Amino acid sequence: MVNFARRSLLKGLAAATSLSAMGVASAADGRDQFVVTTRGGNAERRLEAAGATVLDSIAGGRVLLVAADSATTADVNGVRSVDPNRGYRPVGPAKRSTEESLDEDFAAIQWDKQADTTGAFEAHDTATGDGRDVAIIDTGIDTEHPDLRNAIGRGQLFRADGVVSPDGGPRVDGDVTVPARLPDGPEIASYVYLGAPAIREQAAGDDVDSHGSHCAGIATAKHDDTSAGEDFGIAGMAPDAEVVPLRVFYWKELAGYPYDMDDDGEEESVTVTTLWTTDYDILAAIDYAADIGVDAANMSLGGGVVKGSAHNTGEHVAYQTVIQSAVRRGTVVTTSAGNADADLQHEGYYTLPNSVPGSISVSATGPNNERVFYSNYGTSDIDVGAPGGGYETLEKTLADDTDWPYPLNLVYSTVPPDLNDGTAYAWYAGTSMAAPQVAGLVALLREVDPDLSAKRVQSIIENTARFSRGKSSADLGAGVIHAPSALDRASK
Repeated sequence: MVNFARRSLLKGLAAATSLSAMGVASAADGRDQFVVTTRGGNAERRLEAAGATVLDSIAGGRVLLVAADSATTADVNGVRSVDPNRGYRPVGPAKRSTEESLDEDFAAIQWDKQADTTGAFEAHDTATGDGRDVAIIDTGIDTEHPDLRNAIGRGQLFRADGVVSPDGGPRVDGDVTVPARLPDGPEIASYVYLGAPAIREQAAGDDVDSHGSHCAGIATAKHDDTSAGEDFGIAGMAPDAEVVPLRVFYWKELAGYPYDMDDDGEEESVTVTTLWTTDYDILAAIDYAADIGVDAANMSLGGGVVKGSAHNTGEHVAYQTVIQSAVRRGTVVTTSAGNADADLQHEGYYTLPNSVPGSISVSATGPNNERVFYSNYGTSDIDVGAPGGGYETLEKTLADDTDWPYPLNLVYSTVPPDLNDGTAYAWYAGTSMAAPQVAGLVALLREVDPDLSAKRVQSIIENTARFSRGKSSADLGAGVIHAPSALDRASK
């Protein structure tokens, strides 16, 4: 019999990467923000002439952040689409089952890096990601964790409302000190935050949650560190690669949110504090990752499952434009497939950004290399599988009689001690944990051959993956990534 509290815990855990829409971002003057895609040319000038304000531009001017009184800017010549700059919050908690981290050498419990899964430890005899870099588009990365080689000076905070920017713009350099609001009012749903005080000063690229640091460790945690002693902590997929924090989540106070019903059945609006991001924040981070030439940009985030016709929306066009632009410039984009246990193969269902052609969409697997119970699937959307934690069913995940009993079947990685009651490592699960495995593998391949194009890197990863029947599995796509085979192929 499954304990109810543990059942609820895993349901929340499996929702870690999902985003829930929460209205539209506003500019400093109170006007709504829009994400505008253009056909190039003089679209920016024409938008300004029509009374709109262009706040930011990416992808060579083909995607803009615009403040306007309405979406009527769609009528401007040269404009392809106009969509609200939608805001999102994470659905459900992202952290689970932390423990003390004073003991050294956690490699023995890293099933996700062992020979019968990704083979990362074996691959480190050939490459460790030396001289390569991975960007984590997420909640930031802990700047002081001894297991993370954090390139904070190359990082950025993307915040479309410009609230903490010195110049009021939508981005802040990662090493600039900014105020970070922590929740001090009613929160939406059951999101748990372990930090205090309500406001603190920190680097713009520093973690405000823990999720980003956990993804960073999976991709790039150092296996040893002279300041902490030999065999300290865990080993990432690319332990000698740099990790660049591109923070797109920030705590935001929202007034008038429809939170609940009062005793009379009337909708009650409250002011809430929640983690928040917008479409443009994410798009700008992808574009910036390509601008600075990182080898891989990882997005362990995504919207909910939507249906067919939304493929034609401006939102989809914007993501496709920016992701494909990044890939052309050499940055491999890795994305989590989502945690809704949804079939993305039939009836036109899809999720953003992983369903966009050009990104490597990653499903989550367990210690037995099978798709886990929460991971989305579908041959049209899944490129490869990688360790995300858990088993094929919730009951098996929580069972005590498996080779890797709970929580050992989850993925162990780095978290900020100051946000986790002094704990520096934690067990998480989700497709969030699967995608950075692939991002780290990109860094290994680029160490072996720096001239590999983004498309060639993806081809090697897919063609050397394992455990997929016919290389077109709805669960695993081309299969579970295998680092030694990929490096062998790249070296030839």
